[in-house]
Amino acid sequence: MSDDARNARDAAAISTWRRWRMGELRADRENVATEAEAHAAQTRRQGAQRQQEALDALREQVRRDAYEEGLRQGREAGHAEGLAQGREDAQREADAAFEHRLEEEIAPLRELTSQFNEALTALDDAIADDLVELALATGRQLAGEALKARPRQVLELVRALLHTEPPLVGQQRLWLHPLDLRLVEKTLGDELAAAGWRLQPDDQLSRGGCRVTSESGELDATWESRWQAVRDQQRKRRTRPATTGATTE
Repeated sequence: MSDDARNARDAAAISTWRRWRMGELRADRENVATEAEAHAAQTRRQGAQRQQEALDALREQVRRDAYEEGLRQGREAGHAEGLAQGREDAQREADAAFEHRLEEEIAPLRELTSQFNEALTALDDAIADDLVELALATGRQLAGEALKARPRQVLELVRALLHTEPPLVGQQRLWLHPLDLRLVEKTLGDELAAAGWRLQPDDQLSRGGCRVTSESGELDATWESRWQAVRDQQRKRRTRPATTGATTE
């Protein structure tokens, strides 16, 4: 190496050299401590950030799980409610269909029942009328037989007519069957004569009956008329309930 090169190297070394001081070591330690503290602070921040992120993630997961659970429960509740509503609607429709079908089935039966009741009523009326006619016929026969057995019943009839109020005006004539006339004349002749009655025979009259005539009118007490009065009275009794029911309605 030449002297010039050696001299240049030494000069460069001298120019870079400086004296060491105690403060420089302290400063280096402080720098190292500051860097370590900064690193630790950064580490703590990063850890806190990771913890916060984990906490946020956990909260989000809990929120999501709660949402899913609520949604599931809502679906189940809605499904159950829908099923209940569906059952109720189906039951209502079934009841309506049953009522409609029942009405369709019963309507003809109701009409038949009404017709049957009307037929029964008519039959009852017919039977009742037949029974009444039978009773009247039987009664008439029994009454006729009673007249034959007790011909003096005509005397009671004549006495009742004799005391009828008000009496007929004018000459009064008592018409009787010839056989009854002899019985009445024998028993009540004087009483009838005192009242001014005259006895007249009429072989067209049935025994047990009579007629009283005068200028002012007539009293018909023949057997036929009295029996017809009984029949009319019986008919009135049978028709009175129907007439009353129609008036009430």
